[in-house]
Formats: sequence, structure tokens, C-alpha cells
Amino acid sequence: SDPTAMAHNVAGLVGLPGVQWTLSSNVGLWSHCFQRAGRYDGVESGVEIRTTAFASSRYAMARPAYPEVCNEVTPAVVPQALVSWRPAPWIAIGAGLLTPAGIGSQRFPDRVETPVGLAPSPARYMVLTTGVVIVHPTLAVAVAPFPWLRVGAALQPSWGRFQGETMANAIGSQSPATDVRTAVDASAFFWAGNLGVMIQPHPSLTLGVHAHLNATPIVFTGSSTATVRPYASDPARMHRSTFQSEVTLPLPSLVRVGVRYASLRAGAPADSASRDPMRDEVFDLELDVHFENSSVLNQVVTRSQGNVEVEPGMGSPATPEVTLRRGWRDTWGLRAALEVNAVPNTLALRAGVSWDLGAQTGERTLGGRTVPWNPDAGIDTAGYDTVGLSVGASARWRWLTVDLAYQHLFLSGQDVQQGRATTVSGTAPITAEDCARGPGYPGPGACTNNQGVFRAAYDVFALGITARH
Repeated sequence: SDPTAMAHNVAGLVGLPGVQWTLSSNVGLWSHCFQRAGRYDGVESGVEIRTTAFASSRYAMARPAYPEVCNEVTPAVVPQALVSWRPAPWIAIGAGLLTPAGIGSQRFPDRVETPVGLAPSPARYMVLTTGVVIVHPTLAVAVAPFPWLRVGAALQPSWGRFQGETMANAIGSQSPATDVRTAVDASAFFWAGNLGVMIQPHPSLTLGVHAHLNATPIVFTGSSTATVRPYASDPARMHRSTFQSEVTLPLPSLVRVGVRYASLRAGAPADSASRDPMRDEVFDLELDVHFENSSVLNQVVTRSQGNVEVEPGMGSPATPEVTLRRGWRDTWGLRAALEVNAVPNTLALRAGVSWDLGAQTGERTLGGRTVPWNPDAGIDTAGYDTVGLSVGASARWRWLTVDLAYQHLFLSGQDVQQGRATTVSGTAPITAEDCARGPGYPGPGACTNNQGVFRAAYDVFALGITARH
């Protein structure tokens, strides 16, 4: 019932009379924590702290249990600006900027306090910061060839930016003295689009199908900045260098099927495309089922060209390719919602519930056996089983409508009892055999840095303003 139809079902555009524009934004508060299993590797595994910020700490000797680390909870703003125009009852066009709802960014500490002193973050070899921004400039058209049928399509020449920071280790151990901090900043252009169909078999009943399609995989190109000895106690010993990088990131596509029942007021138009829900309906119920081919995000590959300088004029080639396994699965979810027009054409109240299967949770195969967790799980993504509760309201005054909403997402997290994410080495890949060799080799923690308990929660506040002319 407003131009955000371009995101939910683009066929709905042809139900918007005149010229309408919408400005809206979601503001999300994302909490994500990781309690790594086990204890810090110590000096017997090559951990050196004498030249680092941890020189006065006893963590490498006492080997305390890993503390829990959590991201900084900061507001993530996801804005949208859209306009639609229906020059004739059977056709409408729309344009604007759509930004998909999501986590946006995360930032984890690179050092933590333990009972025996300061220590490097137990999650630093997974991720320290992440940031993905996607903008879909959208051009859309919808037609109603028959009163009972609406069809729409949108073309989206899209832009994305990927930023991330993580740690590698020059020799593969968990020694802060040989850590290398790498920050990637890359962008990409890609094509996406929406398709939508609405069928009205009865005046009170509407069936809908919507698909969002991404051209995939997306190759983000840009640069990486490597900081050698980022934990050095003497900042003069840190050294930064930049080289070219590209990140290949597959993006899933989505298909949604929905059914909507509306209780009509006396005199309401039989054709749903001619109705104004706040004016012509008493209430409506909607049920949606959606599917995402999330398994395309099986791995993220970073390729680099150039040198990592240890000192001015001295260095070694950047690791040419790093493959991070993610092991995602295809997902599906349910949405159910009720809207009541408490004061016709003035105030609408709504509530909803949602359920989603997590892309990075559930059973996987590990060592030839089935386990109830994902051994490739990471804290850079948030694909957990999710239950959401939502409430909202719309208030209209003449040609202006204000929408408010709040949603809380309960996320299952997961307990990875055996992980297989290894520390990235600047020389040769670290294997489980390396970690099991004993003193003088990388310790066991270098091969299981994602092993532990993940937990998360998400709150979303939304505000939208729609004007009709």
C-alpha cells in the first residue's frame, strides 16, 4: 500500500494511485557474542609476548580460559527513498533506492582482560570488524492486464562495498608477536532485480509471488592494508603496506509466496488494486513462506597480489588465495501478521510473528559422521535459527501517513563442539596434523579458533513517511 511494494512485491505498485513517495529507515541494534572453548595456547606452542603489549601479562604462562567477546552494539541505519506514479489505472512506475535489511557492520575488540592480565582477543583469527553495504537503485513497472491480475518487475543496477579486518599469523601459531592484521576495503557493481505477481481469485483474497534475484557471485575489488606486528609495544616497530585484493562473495536469491485475506467495509471496491487498505478494509491477515538458496555462500575467497612489507624494502608476497569455508545451507521461513484499521483512514495497528531456519546452523558432516552443529561457523555472519515478534502502527492525516514499528529477533546461536577453522598463515596452510605435533609447533587452538558457543539478539526500530499527491 506504499512504494515499498518495490521490495515486498513489485506487482503492488499498480495499486498506488497518483504520485506517492516514501522515506523510511530501519535502525538496528545487533548484539553478537562468542565464548571460545578451551584455553590460550602458551609458550610451548610458540607464543611470544616479550615485545608486545602483553609483556607484563601472565596469560602465555598461566594459559587462562578464553573469555567471552562481544561486538560493540552501535545503531545500524538502513535508509530507503522511493517514489511511484500511476499515470493510468492499469500501469504504474516506480524508482528509488532500496537497501536490504541486515546486520550491516560489526566490531569486536582485538584485546581482552583475563584474570592474569591483558590478552589478545580469542576471536581475532575469525574476524575483528565486518561491514557490508549494498544499495539497489531501482527502476520498476507494474501492470494490471485484468482486474484480477497484477504483474511487476524491477531492474536494479546495484553497488556494494565490503570491509573487513582479521588476523593472520606469520608462522601459524597464536603468537601475538607474529600476528599480521589485514584490513580489506573493496567494492563491486552487480545486477539484481525483482519480479512479482498478484492474483485475486475472490474480492477478499489475494495470492502473491515475489522473487529477488542477485547476479552471483559478486567480485569485490579493492585493496588490503597489512599491519605487521600490530601488538608491538613500540609503535615504531609496526609497519603497514598495501596491496591489491579481490573478495568473491556469493549472494543468495529469495522467493516468497504469500496469501492475504481482507475483511471489507461496505462499499469497498471489489478490485484489490483499486482499494485503499486503511480506508476500505476492517482488518487483514497475511501468511508468507519464503525460500533462500543460501547454500551458494559455501565459502568466501580472497585473492591478493602484491607484497607484505615487514620492514621498508623487505617483505614477502601476500598470500595469493585464502578460502574461508562457511558451509551454509538453503533456508526457508514463515511470516504471519494481522492488521486492524482501528480508526478507518486514520489509524491502523498491526502485529506479526516470524520464524526462520538458520543458514549456518543445523546438522553437518564432520569426519564422516553427522554432528548437530556447523564446524565452519563464524561470527562474521548471523545465520542462526530465528523467531521474531513485531508490532507497528500507521497514522494518517490527509495526504500524509507515518509508519512506526518495532521488532525483536530471538536468535538460537549455536554450540560448536568441534570446529575446524584454522589460523591463516602467511607461509603455508596450518593443518590439524601441525596442531597435534606437540611443543615447537602451533598449539591445538590454532586449528579450532571457531570452537565454542555463539549467541546473538537483534532489535529493529523502523520509521517511515509516505505522502500522496
